[in-house]
Amino acid sequence: MKKPILLVIGGFTGAGKTTLAHGLRRAVPALASAYVMDIDMTHREMLGYDLAYTMIDADYAPDVMGRVYALYDGQICRKLKIGQSVIEASGGWSEERRGKLEEIACECGVDFRAFWLTAPWEVMGERIDQRLAERASGQNLSAEKGHASDACRGVLDRCKSLTPPSSPLWPLIDASKGAEDVLAEIRCSIV
Repeated sequence: MKKPILLVIGGFTGAGKTTLAHGLRRAVPALASAYVMDIDMTHREMLGYDLAYTMIDADYAPDVMGRVYALYDGQICRKLKIGQSVIEASGGWSEERRGKLEEIACECGVDFRAFWLTAPWEVMGERIDQRLAERASGQNLSAEKGHASDACRGVLDRCKSLTPPSSPLWPLIDASKGAEDVLAEIRCSIV
């Protein structure tokens, strides 16, 4: 991977996107200097919130989210245009959002790779419960462990009306196995 790449890790909340994104940066030498983008961190930074703050409904109002996505997409473009690869780990839940990420890669003249993490709903729910318990403890909070997300099982329930991508650009990866197994599978397909 000599040319910059926009590598997108998609999936519903609790699939393990953030863990995988940071793991790829450590495990794939060509991605060692890649910048990991996470919409939850951009959202918090824009509003001036640290990881311990629990966001409220008003923080997710359409006008706020519009500003967040504009800022986020601009950050991705700036990184790619200066020649830095980006690992984007925010889900790409809608076809429109997935298309926007593909468009950004095209506009910036970089390679595009994407993966969609799948897992049984209960597995994702258990991961969400664990993350929320860790956040509630207030100790050792880390963006790398997904603590920027306030997503609860209610958010996961809303995902049940959505469908994973059917495009061959977004191959499905079983993320119910351990993080190291998922990392190894994706690492083999991008090296």
